[in-house]
Amino acid sequence: MKDENKDNITATVGLFSGRPNPKITLENDLAAEFSEMIHAAIGKEAANPPPAPKLGSYYGFTVTMPRNKAQELELPQQIRINNGVLTVTRNKEENHWRDVANIEELLIKQAYEEGLGDLLQKFDIPNPK
Repeated sequence: MKDENKDNITATVGLFSGRPNPKITLENDLAAEFSEMIHAAIGKEAANPPPAPKLGSYYGFTVTMPRNKAQELELPQQIRINNGVLTVTRNKEENHWRDVANIEELLIKQAYEEGLGDLLQKFDIPNPK
């Protein structure tokens, strides 16, 4: 994981492994690309909620950012991405959108680049390269 910065976008990898969930950091160009992809996906195609996570399974990413960063990028402070579905909570209401921009793939690639490949492979998450 890169240096913690209060303005960073952090993606927590959801793994029911009995250990703390690893985190990756989205900075600079990657943060900008992520933002563009989220804007391209939210509101485009409604989706059903992703399946509930099961013990011993991968359950996507929870992406969080500080309020000022979210306002700057015009994004919610938290976005969950799992099984090709984006989940955004606004005013206590969850909305689900199909991941038409392949954001989950981007996050998986970044997790591999940050050295989490062995762990992801244990959960049958291949490197999208």
